[in-house]
Amino acid sequence: MPRMSTAVKQTATYPLSQALRHIKRSSLADRNHIISPELCDDTIQRLAHSLKDYAGCDVIDINPGVSLWSSKIHQLLKPRRHILVEPHADAYDQSLRPLVDAEGSKYTLADFKHGHGNGWSLRNYVANGLLPEQAQRHGSSSPDRNTTLLVIANMSRQPRPSGPNRTSMRSTCDSHFKALEHARALAMGSGFHTNGPVRMLMWLSDNEKTTLVPRSIFHRKRLSIYCELFGHVEEVVGDVLGPHAIRREATLEMQSCILAAERMERHQIYVPTDRLDSLPKRLRVEGLQAVKESSESSSSAIHGERDWHKELNDLRRRFEDGTYSQFLGGPPGYDLKRRPGKTAALTPEYKEFRRLQRTETNQRNKKSKVDEVLMTDAEVRAKHLAIATIEPINTEERDRQSEELNRLITKYRKQLDSLSEKELKQVHFFADDRAAWSGESSLLQWDHRSAEPIIPRADEFHHAKPLALLDFQPRRTTAHNLTGVQQQYLDAMLLTFFTAPGNSVVNALDTLAPGAAHALLPNAPSLRDPRKRGRRDLDQLRVRALTPLMLQELAIAFDSWLFKPSLGEMSRTIPWVDRSEDI
Repeated sequence: MPRMSTAVKQTATYPLSQALRHIKRSSLADRNHIISPELCDDTIQRLAHSLKDYAGCDVIDINPGVSLWSSKIHQLLKPRRHILVEPHADAYDQSLRPLVDAEGSKYTLADFKHGHGNGWSLRNYVANGLLPEQAQRHGSSSPDRNTTLLVIANMSRQPRPSGPNRTSMRSTCDSHFKALEHARALAMGSGFHTNGPVRMLMWLSDNEKTTLVPRSIFHRKRLSIYCELFGHVEEVVGDVLGPHAIRREATLEMQSCILAAERMERHQIYVPTDRLDSLPKRLRVEGLQAVKESSESSSSAIHGERDWHKELNDLRRRFEDGTYSQFLGGPPGYDLKRRPGKTAALTPEYKEFRRLQRTETNQRNKKSKVDEVLMTDAEVRAKHLAIATIEPINTEERDRQSEELNRLITKYRKQLDSLSEKELKQVHFFADDRAAWSGESSLLQWDHRSAEPIIPRADEFHHAKPLALLDFQPRRTTAHNLTGVQQQYLDAMLLTFFTAPGNSVVNALDTLAPGAAHALLPNAPSLRDPRKRGRRDLDQLRVRALTPLMLQELAIAFDSWLFKPSLGEMSRTIPWVDRSEDI
């Protein structure tokens, strides 16, 4: 039976919170720590099924700190060697020393501060005699993954990278920089990946996870695409989205939750009910089939229920019940037609009620207009896909369907021209999210999660601010077939394209280099293939909706372009970083 979580508690006092009070050093002040054994246990239970192949492996543990999470992983895997890489070992001596000094201990404390190399490179561990078994590839390790090594790290609120090359990476925090470095190293077979692709479990501040595991196409940026190109990232632990967070349509999220629930059921993965978000919790309480039927029968909605919807419904109910009146000094339920005079003042509750009513009316009107354009966009996509997948008997039939598609595209463009700037952005946002969703083959990695993330409480962390745990799972993809030069062109594209992710691929290429769109687009066939998320009208294919395959084709086409600018020329206009210096 699964262990019942104690997450229902709202406050708790953990012994480690007292032990951390002695750490006063400013360099450690921002680092957060997991101090809840219950959270660790629930997380281990969530991960156990996928860590079976790692029993007895080597563990590299970066920034273990108080080492609660480290000891829990150690108990599960019983590793051959467990290397604790703590740059401030003296500050955490009370936690680290008992682990290292225990009889028969597999723990070793590593020092990479004084000329012993980089702690993010496997060959430095081998060179320093810390992991001698990693000197050569083990036959038990899969060619697609090195299961003899696991990396765990706590990158919460670490200092930003220093140096001219590091600052130009534009990483908002060190967790993002290390995630990017890990992905790029996988492409080159360097870093931790010299003996094969290596899995990494990374703790980071919860507000830093969105760019790595976006739940909407709006947040799909350069960093998340790097992760898509060379592996899969899954959110294992993470807080719920805030009330003002940008999110996709509620119906899409419900369908994604249904698929995740089916995977959890199929693989027997358990997450305590009190650690689930509202939609997954509803699936568990009401039953998967009941929610499926309810979701299929409900109409599509652009927005899920927001806080102001609840407030409006509450104000409407209270006014109808006579809890408050329309005018100051009037009896409950006092009607507008019976008001004593034009100067009568409205009550604060009624003013708010009317304001929210106007908001509801405006959104309903906008939604109707936006839905009409989105419907045309869906017709364009469906017709384009039909032409590609249904072979007509003769060319006349193909020409007729092609003409019909062109008429739909013309209609769609006219509808877009009639929209305000705000409505146009809304259409693009929802159209891209709908196109990205396609069930099991969805573009967003969030939709491929094996289970729902565990929701932590703030008091389960030292600074009372939630952390997220991301699981970086490497995998072999066609991106590994790119040459070193093509990888650099891919870097250049991503750096340029994602300064404006809402741009069309046509505009983005012309920003990269004059004439690039004309030269490259014909040589990237997936851009116009509807079976691969392509569009006939490339002005409607935005950068944030480009698939990894499309980007690889563009990088190869750029490398073959006779009149392409050199990497040196491009470095003058692009915030270029030579990968050889970064990894």
